[in-house]
Amino acid sequence: MQHLNIGALVVYHGKSAAIISIGKEKIEIRIEGGATRSVRPKDIEFLHAGPVTALPPQQLPDPDSAEILELMEGETLPFADFTALAYSSNSPDAAWSARKLLEEGVFFTGSIETGVSCRPPGEVAAALAARQAKADEKAAREALLDRIRSGNVEPEDRSNLREIEQVALGTAPSSRLMRDLGMEATPEKAHQLLLKLGVWDLFTDPWPARFDVSLDDPAYELPPDVMDERVDLTGQTAYAIDDEGSDDPDDAIAFDDGLVWVHVADPAAAVLSGSEIDLEACERGENLYLPEKISHMLPPAATDRFGLGLKEESPALSIALRITPEGEAVLEKLRLSRIRARRLTYQSASALWDEEPLASLRRELARFRERRRADGALFIQLPEVKIKAADGKVGITPCSITPERELVANAMLAAGSAVAKYAAEREIPLPFVVQPPPDITERGTGFVEMYALRKSCAPSSVQLTPGRHSGLGLEPYVRVTSPLRRYADLLAHQQLRRHMKGEELFSPEELEKKLFISEAAALTRRKLEKTANEYWTLVYFTLHPDWSGEAILAARQDDRLTFVIPELAYEFKNRFGGRIVPGETVPVRLAGADPAALVARMRLEPRSERT
Repeated sequence: MQHLNIGALVVYHGKSAAIISIGKEKIEIRIEGGATRSVRPKDIEFLHAGPVTALPPQQLPDPDSAEILELMEGETLPFADFTALAYSSNSPDAAWSARKLLEEGVFFTGSIETGVSCRPPGEVAAALAARQAKADEKAAREALLDRIRSGNVEPEDRSNLREIEQVALGTAPSSRLMRDLGMEATPEKAHQLLLKLGVWDLFTDPWPARFDVSLDDPAYELPPDVMDERVDLTGQTAYAIDDEGSDDPDDAIAFDDGLVWVHVADPAAAVLSGSEIDLEACERGENLYLPEKISHMLPPAATDRFGLGLKEESPALSIALRITPEGEAVLEKLRLSRIRARRLTYQSASALWDEEPLASLRRELARFRERRRADGALFIQLPEVKIKAADGKVGITPCSITPERELVANAMLAAGSAVAKYAAEREIPLPFVVQPPPDITERGTGFVEMYALRKSCAPSSVQLTPGRHSGLGLEPYVRVTSPLRRYADLLAHQQLRRHMKGEELFSPEELEKKLFISEAAALTRRKLEKTANEYWTLVYFTLHPDWSGEAILAARQDDRLTFVIPELAYEFKNRFGGRIVPGETVPVRLAGADPAALVARMRLEPRSERT
């Protein structure tokens, strides 16, 4: 144990320590900070015989390293001699300071045991440049942190703030800048900071990135159609009825020879199973409808080619239904066809309400609707809205349930019901849609009862065996009217085409494999749509800080109250409701909104102010 004595200065794991006792095999040391350890001699590095009185020892002022280089004249000095040359002393403080100087590695190299040498001039120059660059970087970073703290960032700071943006987008779990600012690196806090700094504005929606969903449309080129023989149905009067501004008309309705006809866009004529476009559509699951953008499941060229009514004639898969006196939808014909569809909005359809074919369609589908009611269908009517974000504005438009909208919806449901029964009878595997019954039996028509009923409904699911969809009052049921927008519908079309042509059908295993992928992707997109709608509603509130309106108390559990603002279809909670009863309408006023946190605070107006 040469050189080791009580009071000696040693180094332990990079920290200064003093020897307080020496045993046969172990040495007791006191480490800077006060902790004591029993260590082996090889675990410590001897620095000075001591006695050392303070830990860590005092750091002496830096010497003139350039002058020391000249004095050393290229020699290698023992560490003690180097200490004496540098600090004109060989005290514990000088030894500790010399070790720090050697650690810097700018002017000198070596170790305590092997001695200290001068670094070559070129290496010294490079080390000095690196040290200066590091100092400049540190100064620049401190200046950046100061600008962030004061809220005065500059345009050239944008690249340095990218790490905060990545946290806000959910693509990075941490940020050095946020850590140095003493902030928790959560997407919410990063988003709030970016809004505060003006790096982002309210129209930067982080949610698609957080859900890892691309907003780009598929870039594949649409192949030529399969040359199918098609029935000429261009003589029918067919209407493709949609919301104003809809750009993907994938269904049309007609009435001919006592049958309800539902004509559906036929992208399966070009999107063949296993093709690149098909696999991409499967991985997307369905169209993504965000207030700021629509991201399509299929290339936009598919809509241009197959959208009904976009051209003089359109290829279609046509489903002819007979509505029985009891209201059951029965499949009479299933044809690949050519049709002529006239595009209407729900509003313009109302002007043709009493004319053919709408008059006959109304009569036939009314029986189907009543049959659904008798079979337990849930006709839940709660507020719905469409949200549009563009040009620095957010618009929220209520979607009222009109007779025209109900007519089209029932035509689509009738087609799905008839095709499902047809497939079940012939054991054709299809993506049947099922839903268990709600777990409550009360089915009143008031707002509160409807709200509770909706909350009690489990989500629908897709399976390959026929089953009951309790919410629709249909058994079985399959979605077949939106193949431009939903992959399960497109997959059903591909299967039906094989059946119609007498080709080998997809096996249940093949369908299940595709549905496993597509339904998971579709679920992600539906969750994103819901979250994005909430985000843009919060942006709407932020843009309208003086907003006021009315809310309905939808549910009350102890002091936890759930309100719904009908005109915005926005739900919020409040613990201060006094004697408000469920179903009561109360005036409310916006007290504050935080889009980054998805939180709006509403103030209930005092009862004395209510009329």
